[in-house]
Amino acid sequence: MSNCFIFSGQGSHRPGMGLQLYQHSTLAKDKIDLSNQMLGYNISDIMFDDNEAVLRQTNHAQVAIYIYSCIIFDIIKDNNHIPAVVAGHSLGEFSALYANNTYTFETGLQIVNVRAKAMHKCEKNTEGKMSAVIGMNKEKISDICKGTDTQVANINSDQQIVISGSADSMQSVSEELKTNGAKRIISLPVSGAFHSKLMSNAKPELKEIISNATFNEPHVPIVSNYDATLRSNPDEIKKALIEQIDNPVLWLDSVQRLGEINNNFIEIGPKKVLSGIIKKIDELFHISSFNSYNDVEEYLHV
Repeated sequence: MSNCFIFSGQGSHRPGMGLQLYQHSTLAKDKIDLSNQMLGYNISDIMFDDNEAVLRQTNHAQVAIYIYSCIIFDIIKDNNHIPAVVAGHSLGEFSALYANNTYTFETGLQIVNVRAKAMHKCEKNTEGKMSAVIGMNKEKISDICKGTDTQVANINSDQQIVISGSADSMQSVSEELKTNGAKRIISLPVSGAFHSKLMSNAKPELKEIISNATFNEPHVPIVSNYDATLRSNPDEIKKALIEQIDNPVLWLDSVQRLGEINNNFIEIGPKKVLSGIIKKIDELFHISSFNSYNDVEEYLHV
């Protein structure tokens, strides 16, 4: 059965992620061991440990989520779970491009590692934060953000807009949003101002590695975060992937585009974070998720 495969992004990490898979799946063990070797340090130690503060750091979280998501995909792909189209939320886009065979696991890991380190540098230059704004439309949020370094970063649904900016700016903007009618402001478990102009200094490094990487014609198309456009051309995919880093994630538009192709969704990632958003976008969409060892245990070939 064909489905829209969607992959969660940064913030979906969880302590201990991958440990049971490593212990019970040769596929998972091989990929994690390979990742340790390629990265030059044991990302497995950080993934398997219970220290969330270390895992959530951008330079660790991004590679950990990419590795984990690719493993889950590999486990289920040969068990009648076939993508008709793929998409990923921010970082999840890199796992999606592995899933549709745009590039190899190794190529994706190299790109994600460079992206994570470059974004981590930006974080150290300016302390940044992200928050979800509930119950206020994009236009009103954008108006309140004017004149600050805070901006709309993710449009997840009509009623969930994520903002991103420096810590000081985010505090004052959040207070003004609440004063002007926002129902809730929820701080996100990330360590930087992603998808804002505070990430622009990471763009040259990302552009260099993506430009030089081998991207193939994918088996199925991807809907890009940058402009919610369906793509199969490798050069166009590269351009959209580079632009994504300091521009808003158009998730609402992307999901609606996916739904025009197929209204059955499968979410892959360390935690179930996109399913609720999908149902809020359109209650007629059907979604299942594969997030843990228990979800894939029946498919394991040890």
